[in-house]
Amino acid sequence: MNSEDVYIASGVLELYAAGALNEEERLDVERMAANSPAVRTALDEACAVMEQYATLHAVQPSPALKARVLDTIVPHTPAAAGEEQSFRPLYPVEDEREGSAYKWMFAASIALFLLSGFMSIRFYQNWQEAEEKLAQALVSQQTLAQNFQTTSYRLEQQEQVLRVLRDESFQSVRLQGVEAHPEANVLVYWNPEQREVYVDAVQLPAPPAGKQYQLWAMLDGKPIDAGLINLKNNQLSMQQMKEIGAAQAFAITLEPAGGSVNPTLEQLYVMGEVKS
Repeated sequence: MNSEDVYIASGVLELYAAGALNEEERLDVERMAANSPAVRTALDEACAVMEQYATLHAVQPSPALKARVLDTIVPHTPAAAGEEQSFRPLYPVEDEREGSAYKWMFAASIALFLLSGFMSIRFYQNWQEAEEKLAQALVSQQTLAQNFQTTSYRLEQQEQVLRVLRDESFQSVRLQGVEAHPEANVLVYWNPEQREVYVDAVQLPAPPAGKQYQLWAMLDGKPIDAGLINLKNNQLSMQQMKEIGAAQAFAITLEPAGGSVNPTLEQLYVMGEVKS
């Protein structure tokens, strides 16, 4: 908090509004208000609250009390001519002192009430700001975690691609589009010794709703299920398929989502022979 906030939070403005300051202290408050718009605003608010409080708790005197007061100040029986009138004070000295003490106690209680209310508002505002900053920090943390996971996944993909490309045990099989789909093209990496199969560089049309591409290994004219191709946003990073120990060719067909037991030859898109 800066010096103005400390001054406002000290409670002196509420004491000013309650009339509990001496002349020097009141002048000091007025000088601070003249030099600081923030103090001026806070002082106006304190005075407005005090005025509202006084209006809310104002009590009208009863007619009987009003008559007694007037009777005390202006007696009904006039004094005789030349006779010196004697007046007794409206309040005894002790009552004045006691009333002054009650005035100070009332002013102090109002000041403490206003100060506690002000501090409660400031605490609530600070708590709200802390909640917002915490929420922003959590969102940033989640974003960083998601970015880290994405980066880690991409790094794993790159390491996998490099491992396959550098391993001489892998054969690359180019699957070319058939006559009905000349634009289709897929690259298969196959390691017969390790029985590993990967698909990469997939260039296939986006499958219709409820359809999915399926890879087949062909051996002695019989198709062997090699797994479903998972396209995301019509793109595919290198994907590992099912293990295949022997194959003479690979082919891809369009099948119902979840795959088929046997390939739908009418939906054949690409095919390629394994070079011996």
